[in-house]
Amino acid sequence: MKSLIFGYGVTGQSFERYLKKKNIVFEIYDANLIGLNISNILPDQKKLESYEMIYMSPGINLKEIYSKGEFDGIPYLTDIDIFFQEDHSYKIGITGTNGKSTCCYHLYQLLENSQLVGNIGTPVLDNINSCSYSIIELSSFQLEKAKELQLDFGVLLNISPDHVDYHGSFSEYAKVKNRIKESKIVTAEPDPRKLWSMITGRDQREVMNIALLDLPHRYQQVLKHDQLTFINDSKATNLTALKYALNQTSGPCVLILCGDPDKEQYDFYETSDPSKIYIFGKHAEDISKKLFHSEKILFHNQDLSLVIKSIFNEVYDRHTTILFSPGHPSGQDYKNFEERGEHFIKLVVNLYD
Repeated sequence: MKSLIFGYGVTGQSFERYLKKKNIVFEIYDANLIGLNISNILPDQKKLESYEMIYMSPGINLKEIYSKGEFDGIPYLTDIDIFFQEDHSYKIGITGTNGKSTCCYHLYQLLENSQLVGNIGTPVLDNINSCSYSIIELSSFQLEKAKELQLDFGVLLNISPDHVDYHGSFSEYAKVKNRIKESKIVTAEPDPRKLWSMITGRDQREVMNIALLDLPHRYQQVLKHDQLTFINDSKATNLTALKYALNQTSGPCVLILCGDPDKEQYDFYETSDPSKIYIFGKHAEDISKKLFHSEKILFHNQDLSLVIKSIFNEVYDRHTTILFSPGHPSGQDYKNFEERGEHFIKLVVNLYD
């Protein structure tokens, strides 16, 4: 009997590598792809029942695509499930609406013989039994689908409305996030040095003098030239992260927004912090409808390059921060926050080449 890889993104491709090593015969389904051994035709219930096992990617919304319950009772495994079964490292799961990537990245720098996997770093299936410590950034999608969370140590940083379009309500989202409490040890501690001490049992003073590098795409200074400082904060995928970035910014500021506001649960947002707000991309008009500001400049269905050129051609009488903090998931504008961050960096650097 064949198995099925459901979704062929980063996780789906890691399933492919894993199953080939195990000599497991499989097919691939992805709604957006078609090719050798890949179908874009959604399997019906009879077809689903014909597979020996289904290997499920985390972002698949089963309730939406199988709205009549066709997937109910169908067995499947996630990459997290397999990792828990086969990996023997000390497993640290970190989740929260905001700050989880930074927390993971800083803890990784402190823990010797550790690896970053899951929603940050590399796929878990590519790193089975590779290190003593596995630091796993867990999204709500991963937490929802995992059968059993066999974590040695769990960190729940915070919960605020996010991915409500996927989960249906904030209460459901919060319920999924709280699954991290199934860990053997649970904390809400955000300080990576204190976490290091709790995990290793050693005095945190041993690591107090270690300088921690900042997470790429999180309030990252790209370039400072004449009157302008360019900040890449493309990791800001919700309003809480955007507000944090604005609070970090002193003096005159120009803000750049993009992404899909329908994926966030907010009706209206008002801010007076930036002097101007540029909104670009396929969702620009939708963002503008939810945002109150005295000077909004829309580039609907247009590229970030036009925004950067427009900003660059302005005259600034005082030093100004150009803050790219999108405040929303990428939607149809980019594949992910990394892609949009790299695009911003490239455009800014090219201004002064």
